[in-house]
Amino acid sequence: MHYIKSFLKIAPVALLIATVSSCHKIQITPTGTTPPAEAYKTEADIKDLINSGYSPLAGNNFYGGRVQKISEYLADAAEGAGVTGYEGDIFNYKTNPNSGTQDIYKEPYIVILRANTTLENLALVTSGIAARENYEGQAKFLRAVCHFELVKLFAQPYGYSADNGHLGIVIKTKSEFEPGKGRNTVKEVYDVIIADLMAAQELLPAVNSIYPTKWAAKGYLSRVYFQMNKFDSAYKYADQVITGSNATFDNTPNFVTNRFSNPVTSEAVFSLVNESDNTVRFEPLRNNVNPKLGMNLPINLTTYFTGTANAADLRKAWYTDSNGVHGINKYMKPNFILPLLHITELKLIRAESAASSATNLPTAIADINDITNRAYGGAITPLAMNATASQILSRSRQERKLEMIYETGDRLQQIKRIGAKGEPSTSHGNAPWNCNGIVLQFPAQEFNVNVNFLPNPTGGCL
Repeated sequence: MHYIKSFLKIAPVALLIATVSSCHKIQITPTGTTPPAEAYKTEADIKDLINSGYSPLAGNNFYGGRVQKISEYLADAAEGAGVTGYEGDIFNYKTNPNSGTQDIYKEPYIVILRANTTLENLALVTSGIAARENYEGQAKFLRAVCHFELVKLFAQPYGYSADNGHLGIVIKTKSEFEPGKGRNTVKEVYDVIIADLMAAQELLPAVNSIYPTKWAAKGYLSRVYFQMNKFDSAYKYADQVITGSNATFDNTPNFVTNRFSNPVTSEAVFSLVNESDNTVRFEPLRNNVNPKLGMNLPINLTTYFTGTANAADLRKAWYTDSNGVHGINKYMKPNFILPLLHITELKLIRAESAASSATNLPTAIADINDITNRAYGGAITPLAMNATASQILSRSRQERKLEMIYETGDRLQQIKRIGAKGEPSTSHGNAPWNCNGIVLQFPAQEFNVNVNFLPNPTGGCL
């Protein structure tokens, strides 16, 4: 087991405290900073450093489960009645500085710290330009993904204000301690995310083992632009990945078991894997025992009946009923690879983007019919080739709710995106898409020690 020892100042911004990954230890102490020349000396150190960023990315407090669960509790599919503790606060739109958001806030910034430190030490990569660009591309990809997830959870969405000058999160593009730094605007955050992903798509190779590729960067660009309701760009990048990458649409009935499986689904554009058979990842998704509700990914009765209403829909296998308690069992394999971005989602983005801009409608119709034909086996009428943009949009959103449940916090962000677009949009309990409580509150450690860091407004939604 290899350890990297680096001494970096504790920063109140992002709660960067000592962390230990499964195979790499990064020690962070408040006593000062060791020069990079002492902390990192070889290309192997840089390789280990960037690799260490994937452990918190896949950790239980981030994409390993917490992002999905918290997002669904704020959205309209999960059942939260009777849930107590921080999850109860979140479900009831009453997050406060002590509502258990510290870990989900901290983990992305740990990844960002390691990405920034990698970028600052690229001169140590001496094996060639391709290797240096690969490390740089990975670091910028990881930094973009983490800023994106943070701003979606801890700030009102893009489009909340006319100029997107409302407060977002702190942008971190340096590893050094930056005392007194306040929150950047949402526009500034999105600008940095897009710049990093634009660079990553040029730097990363088309094939990169288990690491992100140029197609992963393009896919995330599509997702980011879609969240911004910038449909021309969202369509463009989704189309590039669908038509150019090695990922292929799974049109077999086994897609319901293939999506979260080992080996990885053919649809995967970017995935997170277990490092070894002994690594315990994704437990918040996998476990189906919850002392409060009887299962880990609970859904309300309406969601259950909607998802199982059509007997021909193969996706009904994702739903479970245990003594009247309903849930999702997408992730129940003992060992699976977690696709964070796949072709089905990109087809949904491409279809809705086309419908929203009233362009490329035949492609949009084909995308939706691919998804519905696979799910229903011809048991429902496909979209006609002369379907209107409005019909495509309606079917696309309907299928997205069914396909993406409990995946990457998607439903919450669609509620916010649609509201920011100017359409009626509410979450559970008829909570408005832009109410205070649908945004997570920052941990108290941020604004208690920094007068320039402003917390989110208090108050719930109902």
